[in-house]
Amino acid sequence: MDRILAAAIAIIIASTCLASDVPTTNWGAVLKVPLDKVKEVDKGLIDWGNWIKETHPMGDEDMGLDSLTITKSNPSSGFIYYVIVERYDTPEGLRNHQSLYQRDSMADYASTFSKLSFMRTYRISGSEQKKTLFSIIP
Repeated sequence: MDRILAAAIAIIIASTCLASDVPTTNWGAVLKVPLDKVKEVDKGLIDWGNWIKETHPMGDEDMGLDSLTITKSNPSSGFIYYVIVERYDTPEGLRNHQSLYQRDSMADYASTFSKLSFMRTYRISGSEQKKTLFSIIP
């Protein structure tokens, strides 16, 4: 009996220690944008945010968006830095966002997405936001 209990405890501890600390419910990025491109990027990010507002379930809805935050810095050494964080309650919510993007990027919102090439151009490599260190959502 002691061996069974010890094995069960070992499995619980091992699965806890080996579990991923990367939540699968958020996405984000950091952009480093030259000052002369800020107006274009502002407009593109606002249009992208409006697409999310118009097409995504929100809040307590099934697969709802918890929050979308796009912040930007003051000018620094000729650049503006943007931080984008998009959060869902469940991994299914994030997957739904990805499928809505696939659906709309070549259809109803193709013109919006055609103007977002700056996301690749100005994204700081490796800046994808996949870990939440601290969060308060009242």
